[in-house]
Amino acid sequence: MFNSFLRGLLGVEEPPTKVIEVRADSYVSRHVHCRDDSMQVYAPKTPPDSRNNNSRDKYYEIVLQKPFTESIDQMYSLFRTENREICEDKFIVLKDKIPLYIKLSKECTVGSLQKLVDILAEHPSWSLAHVLAYFGIHELFNEPELQAQINIVDPTTGMTPLMVAIKTGNLRMVQSLVSLKCALDTKDLEGNTVLHYSGASNKEIINVLIKQTSEYLNVFNKQGYTPLHMACLADLPDCVRALLLAGADVNLTACTQRIATTSSSIPGIVGDVVQDNKPKLFQQDMKRGGTPLHWAVSAEVVEALADKNCAINALNFDGRTALHIMVLRGRLDCIIALMARGAEISVGDNEGNTPLHLAAKQTNINILQALIVFGADLEAKNNAGNTARHLVPAEMSNGGYDKILYILHSVGAKRCRVGVSGCRAGCADRGEYNGVPPAPPPPPAARQLVDDMLDAAAMAKAANMTPSEKVGRLLCLDGGGIKGLILVQILLNLEAAAGKPIVHCFDWIAGTSTGGILALAIASGKTLRECQRLYFMMKERAFIGKRPFPSEPLETILKDCLGAETVMTDIKDPKLMVLAVLADRKPVDLHIFRNYRSALDILHEYHGTGSPVRSEGSGDSSVSFNTPPPPEQQLVWQAARASGAAPSYFRACGSFLDGGLIGNNPTLDALTELAELRLALEATGRQDEAKKTNLKVVVSCGTGAIPVTQLRDIDIFKPEGLWDTVSVAMGINAIKTLIVDQATQSDGRVVDRARAWCGALGVPYYRFNPQLPLDIEMDDRANDKLVSALWAAHAHMWAHRDRLADLVALLDG
Repeated sequence: MFNSFLRGLLGVEEPPTKVIEVRADSYVSRHVHCRDDSMQVYAPKTPPDSRNNNSRDKYYEIVLQKPFTESIDQMYSLFRTENREICEDKFIVLKDKIPLYIKLSKECTVGSLQKLVDILAEHPSWSLAHVLAYFGIHELFNEPELQAQINIVDPTTGMTPLMVAIKTGNLRMVQSLVSLKCALDTKDLEGNTVLHYSGASNKEIINVLIKQTSEYLNVFNKQGYTPLHMACLADLPDCVRALLLAGADVNLTACTQRIATTSSSIPGIVGDVVQDNKPKLFQQDMKRGGTPLHWAVSAEVVEALADKNCAINALNFDGRTALHIMVLRGRLDCIIALMARGAEISVGDNEGNTPLHLAAKQTNINILQALIVFGADLEAKNNAGNTARHLVPAEMSNGGYDKILYILHSVGAKRCRVGVSGCRAGCADRGEYNGVPPAPPPPPAARQLVDDMLDAAAMAKAANMTPSEKVGRLLCLDGGGIKGLILVQILLNLEAAAGKPIVHCFDWIAGTSTGGILALAIASGKTLRECQRLYFMMKERAFIGKRPFPSEPLETILKDCLGAETVMTDIKDPKLMVLAVLADRKPVDLHIFRNYRSALDILHEYHGTGSPVRSEGSGDSSVSFNTPPPPEQQLVWQAARASGAAPSYFRACGSFLDGGLIGNNPTLDALTELAELRLALEATGRQDEAKKTNLKVVVSCGTGAIPVTQLRDIDIFKPEGLWDTVSVAMGINAIKTLIVDQATQSDGRVVDRARAWCGALGVPYYRFNPQLPLDIEMDDRANDKLVSALWAAHAHMWAHRDRLADLVALLDG
């Protein structure tokens, strides 16, 4: 009442649909234009009350007398307008619904009436059943009057009360209507079934409906979309999975005729979903057809669809795959998810443009880098005969042209051939401009002169040896968690240069932690591209929650990749050394998982002695340690799990911890292993086998050199005050960092020692460890950071292609 007084005082009129509590005596002198039980329309008072310009006397007014009450003075003004026809139409909308609601609910307040008036103003053709379904007032559907309206269809949209309940996501309301045996086969005016509506709601509602009917699971609406399409458009991974479990077809594409006739303003539930997801969705993408995968806007939806074997390379009307669309829309996570599932990277659309062509025209550098590291064809030409390098727009803002041009050039993208028109300085056959590189991060201390001297000495010594003396080829792979992707990128470049699978290039492969997992995967027959995809999937599934991460997802991945029953000796070639730490003793001990007999086993076998159980201690407190199972009993996946059991990241694998605690760079341990093995074989008369341990080349691959940063406050002392205590605490943290770094060191001095050892043996030593633009954590899941690091590795290998060619000659010789 105070608000009404204030509005009158300020000369502000009430909104026409605002519900106002009024008194009956205010209408004594006004004519009733029409009446229906407790609701009537009052005509304007003639003449209006000149003393109050804001009086309602000048309007046609719908007034409700509160039913079922002895107080005839309690009334509500529901609507006011100067237009008689508008008021009559509004009266027709309200007269059959509001009195019935009050009769059934026994509720008549300003608040409840306002909700009814507002929703009926928005949906005047709705029945009371639609309204109550919208508000989720399920208990009133026990009344016969409402049950009679349970299947009534809104003439404007064709929606039933059930469709309204589904659209609002009210599970309890849906359950109530379904229990009352409401119709499930109705379609709205746009051809949407209840399952179409459920696709944009929640998985619980989908499950309720699917239990009743799945007949319309793969039915198209008039826009050409199935319920699964709706879930993808709404970006609801749980709904996608629920529909897939129910049997939704992931490979249904939209009907060309239906899509083509869709107006620019999409009606019905499809339009509502598009409106709700406007920042993510593009109507043009929807009109160009394709599978639900083309319209996915999150990696979760891509994963859910891919898990059900969707046609990942299906084309839309423009001949574009989902990967094309994700590139155009800048969805990096979706792009990674698609490529990790094996999406074809260099498919041309109707104009011959591959995803790389489209990416070259965009400003998203990470997407361009991602396509490159997954193997996009840099020299693919579109129908106009142009490569991606040619298509980089010179008018890009913020130096985009310079950056993208440099990214392409640094991995070997060629200039245009003679005679191509429209070339700029960055692609013309005689041009010299190659873009602008980013500022390089601080590199580690340079030792190039010493390294060159050692390499030259090794090559000279090797040249004086007969070929029969040097036959073994050793590959060593460092540890580093998810940075195993960098190892894969290095090996992809080496494999491309060698022209044959990497597994055929080496006789021995040593690996620690992620390097050990990769070594086992390669030796088990996985291609490097499969390993790359595996790592991207592994980071999404294994690095879940807080550290230490649960072991089960990682173990499931390893079993799927390496075989649940495969043992080490099932792998014949190459010979494998996978490092782990036996941590059930003090001091801890290095253990090497092998697919061959160790030097100790060879000697024991030759002398007729067994491999005894190790015993330590004295008196009654002696402790015995059981040795790990021999290679013929050791499961491959367990060896991988043990080598990668990084403390604080994953729980220990039995008595094993991550091999990186002792040998994160396995080169020296591998050289030691081969020296021991050679002596054991020679001592037991197996000269021919001993020759295979004589190396002609060692290749060591790192997981990336992080930028050098400065550490402060490394002093630890007895504190004498508050600030001293803070300084000591900071010093302790810094020292902890230094100790962990040193314990897991895979670069720096450990590489120097390996190079010097190889130089002394006359074995050429090749170390590939790209400088990274930023630090990458072992459990990093950020695709943009990983892609940037992988591109740096790819560019590093391209920059060292001459050295790579020298290595390939040794591997083949």
